[in-house]
Amino acid sequence: MKKRGKCPSLVTGNHGKPVFKVAGRKSTCKRCGCDIAKDVRCVSIPIPGSMGRRTYCCSCLLEIIQQSRLDLNQLEKECNNN
Repeated sequence: MKKRGKCPSLVTGNHGKPVFKVAGRKSTCKRCGCDIAKDVRCVSIPIPGSMGRRTYCCSCLLEIIQQSRLDLNQLEKECNNN
């Protein structure tokens, strides 16, 4: 049997993984446009195909996770139907 190596993830891909951070300065959530004040916890997510990252507030992250869960469930359902 061929050795397969590390199992890839749809979440991390090969662009890096989302990272929680504390905002070092005031910034803006790239989804809802709200202000993220200095010293507030947020998440930085890599942009596929670039070296950049986008910053999101935790409320938007929860919505992103919920949508991702729905998308993954649909993929799994389609895969199991074949």
